[in-house]
Amino acid sequence: MSFLRRLRQKYYNNYFYLRMWLHNLLGLPAQTNKERQLLKAIFNQFKSKKIRVFEWGCGLSTLYYSKYLKASGVDFEWHAIDNNKVWYEKVVSKIKGSNYQDNVRIYLKEFVPFWNKPGWGVIPPLCGAFSPKEEGELAYVNFPRTFNDKFDIVVIDARFRRHCFEVARQVVASSGIVVLHDAQKPHYQVGLEKFPYQRFINSGAWAPFQELPNKVWVGVIDNKRLFDSLSYF
Repeated sequence: MSFLRRLRQKYYNNYFYLRMWLHNLLGLPAQTNKERQLLKAIFNQFKSKKIRVFEWGCGLSTLYYSKYLKASGVDFEWHAIDNNKVWYEKVVSKIKGSNYQDNVRIYLKEFVPFWNKPGWGVIPPLCGAFSPKEEGELAYVNFPRTFNDKFDIVVIDARFRRHCFEVARQVVASSGIVVLHDAQKPHYQVGLEKFPYQRFINSGAWAPFQELPNKVWVGVIDNKRLFDSLSYF
């Protein structure tokens, strides 16, 4: 890695953690402003009914959008799962502290992150080398199937996104929508074309010198009106 590239990476890392600290202080999710506006626009399309949400990767987004829905007077049921016990406990504490526990349920399926597994190094291995195989990993990916019901909104923003996407297609309502965060990464872009209505939305850079601009992918099975409502993004 050249000196300039290392310098740029160091600057990006420092900026990333500073912005994460600031977002945490302000109670904002790790998303750009356009991404937040997009998610709110999606929620607004379901305001006339009770909204059922499933989210892979709980966090400040869980709290932020729950607060938004509460303030909007919307009835909702939010289910989110994570694999990190420490982070899970922090989010659960924030949910209880905000008195959202009647609407929000957080679940934990623990497994070792791929970067702590043998074979991970400075140069990551080929895509798929760390696909879910262990009991906790498979339980995490397949968890929304245990509800035996459909969700209006499914958000994929955590580990094993390609595998979570396959499950998302099975558990999202035909009138619902799947949202894939960080969709600019090529190895996440597998099977997206299976949705009749789908597109990438440029959502702005998280930090200067970012190699790939942020993108959010949205997919709808049978609700063109919902899909068209997001055309201005």
